[in-house]
Amino acid sequence: MSKENPGFLFVEIAQEHSNQVAIWSELARVAQAEGAGVLAAGQAGRVACLEPGTVGAGMLIARWRDAAALTAVAEGVLLPWLKSLLPSTTVPLILRVNGLPEQGLPELMDIPTVASVPVPPSVPRNAFLVVRGSAWDQARLDQYRDVILPMHKERGGYYEAFAVQPGEVTALSGVWTDQIFAISRWPSRAVAEDFWYCDRYQTQAIPLRLGAGRFTVHMLDAS
Repeated sequence: MSKENPGFLFVEIAQEHSNQVAIWSELARVAQAEGAGVLAAGQAGRVACLEPGTVGAGMLIARWRDAAALTAVAEGVLLPWLKSLLPSTTVPLILRVNGLPEQGLPELMDIPTVASVPVPPSVPRNAFLVVRGSAWDQARLDQYRDVILPMHKERGGYYEAFAVQPGEVTALSGVWTDQIFAISRWPSRAVAEDFWYCDRYQTQAIPLRLGAGRFTVHMLDAS
């Protein structure tokens, strides 16, 4: 990971557990105290599942400027703390994900990033889509992206992380077997839902990727 690239910490607990509201709020507090910018955190009931087959889960997204600090905090502080609270059979998924450079991708302006899309105001509350999956028909997925990338820009949505290369996602707890991990930011939940449920996405974009890959999509509000 380049020094210019932020690192993202993604924590997911698929199983319901006791006092889950307090666990997620405290996890966010600890991460922030350890130098993270917490983008979003919430129990399963506050995280929407958009793509069919997506399993409900609580999750946290946090951002560090220093990837080495992220790993040290995740392995030395957050994971031991979670294990002390969760049943022994529950293994949280903790991923370190390469973020896009803070200056965006000026050489790839078709990909919506902070270099090509204005950062939305924090009010109303922003929303995030978390996309994970694997692909086996890249040509069709390229056609799919040709449709959806302009749709992001039209609505003020852009990618914070777009990890598609080997080594850009590391499992610090649990197992990572997919190829793709993306985090996109949207001005509000209503805007993200408009992207997902609009006629163009449902009737033009989705058919392009059906059978070309397997994905899960979660949506959660910013902290």
